[in-house]
Amino acid sequence: MNTILKSTQIFFAAISFSLLMSCNSSDYDQPEPEIRPLTNDEQEIVHASNEFAMNMLSGINATHEDQNVFISPFSISAALSMTLNGANGETNEAIKEAIGLKNLSDETINQSYKDLVAYIYGLDKGVTLNIANSSWYKQGLTILSSFEDLLREFYSAEVKEADFEDKATVDLINNWIENETNGKIKDMLDVIPPDAVMYLINAIYFKANWSVQFDPDKTANRSFTLMDGQVAQVPTMYANAVTYWSSYNSEKKLQLFDIPYGNGAYGFTIIMPDNPSAINQVASEFTIADMEKMLQDASESTLEAYLPKFKIEFKELLNDYLVAMGMGVAFTAEADLSRLFEEDLNLAISRVIHQSFLEVNEAGSEAAAATVVEIVETSLPPALRVDQPFIFFIRERNSNTILFSGKLIDPQIE
Repeated sequence: MNTILKSTQIFFAAISFSLLMSCNSSDYDQPEPEIRPLTNDEQEIVHASNEFAMNMLSGINATHEDQNVFISPFSISAALSMTLNGANGETNEAIKEAIGLKNLSDETINQSYKDLVAYIYGLDKGVTLNIANSSWYKQGLTILSSFEDLLREFYSAEVKEADFEDKATVDLINNWIENETNGKIKDMLDVIPPDAVMYLINAIYFKANWSVQFDPDKTANRSFTLMDGQVAQVPTMYANAVTYWSSYNSEKKLQLFDIPYGNGAYGFTIIMPDNPSAINQVASEFTIADMEKMLQDASESTLEAYLPKFKIEFKELLNDYLVAMGMGVAFTAEADLSRLFEEDLNLAISRVIHQSFLEVNEAGSEAAAATVVEIVETSLPPALRVDQPFIFFIRERNSNTILFSGKLIDPQIE
C-alpha cells in the first residue's frame, strides 16, 4: 500500500489531471515502475501541488455545482511556475502563495519541476505522455536572456517572437497547443488584445490503458444515480475480474476505489460518497490528508467492476480563483513582472485560461489540458478600435447641434 500512496503523491505533483484522475498502460505483463525516493525539495513540491489541486478543484466546483469538472492542476502550476520567474517582490510571492510554493526559492521550484518531469517520463514505458511549454512574445520587444535561458533549461520551453498584430498569430498559438495535445485542445485562444506582450503556455497529453481492460462487448446502459436521486441509464463498462484497491471512511461515509493502469505506477482513483447528493460537499471539503489516509487503509481485491464510459470537455478563466488563492496583485497595475523584458514596461497578468479533455473508455483513458497565461502592458492607453457597423453624427460640440447623422455597415460600399 505504501507503493500506491507514493505513486499517487508523485502523480499529483507531476501529472495530476484532476482530483480523481490519472493514467497508465495495457493488458499484459510489464516491468515494475522504477520508483526512487523523492528528495526533500521534491516532497515539498508534491505536498504543495496536492494542496493546490484540492484548492483549485474546490474553488471551481463551487461555481459549477451542476456541471462535470475536469482540470489539470499540474498544467496550471507549470504555466504559473514559468511566470513567477519573470516576477519580482510581492508579485513573485503572490504567485507562489497561490500555487502553494511560498516557502521555496525560484531555483528550487525550477529544478524540482525539471527533475520530477524527467522522473515521470520514466515510470511506465507503455504510457503516451507529452508535456510541453512555450513562450510567445510580441515582435519588437527584447526578452531578457536570463528569462529565456531559464525557460529553455528547466522547462524545455520553445521561445518564439511573434507578430501579435497579425490575426494569424492566434492560429499559430492554437495550432501549437493542438499539436502538443494530440488534437484534443482546440481553439483555446480567442484573440490577442492590443496590449498583450507575452503568452506563457503549458500543454500536456496523456494516454494509457487499464492494467485489465474492460470488454467492449459487455458495455451496456446501466443505472446511475444522479445528485437529485433520479436514476439514469448510462453507458457502463464491465469487466469480470479487475484487480483494484479499496477502502471506506466510515466517519465521512466515503468509498475509495483505485483502479491501476499499465504497470501500476498510476491509478484512476475514485472517491464516491454514500449519498449522491453529497458530491459537491465532498468536492469542496475532501483533503489530501483524507486521500492519504484512505489510500493507506486500502486493501487489494479482484472482483467484477462496473465503470461509466464518459467524456468531459472543460474550459475556464481562472482569474477569480487565483485571486482568491492570494495572487491578486499579479492581475493589477501594481504587478511587478520586470524580469521578462529588457524594456522598462508596466506589465500585469490579464488572463489565465485553462482548457481540458478527458475520455474514459474500455481500453483506458485519454486526457489533455493546456494553460495560457496572458501578460499585457498596463501603461498603454486603450486603443480606439472601430471594427464593426456603427451609427454616427457630425455635430457642433458647443451647442450639441447635430448637422449630419448616418450608419455605416460596410466601408467598402460607396
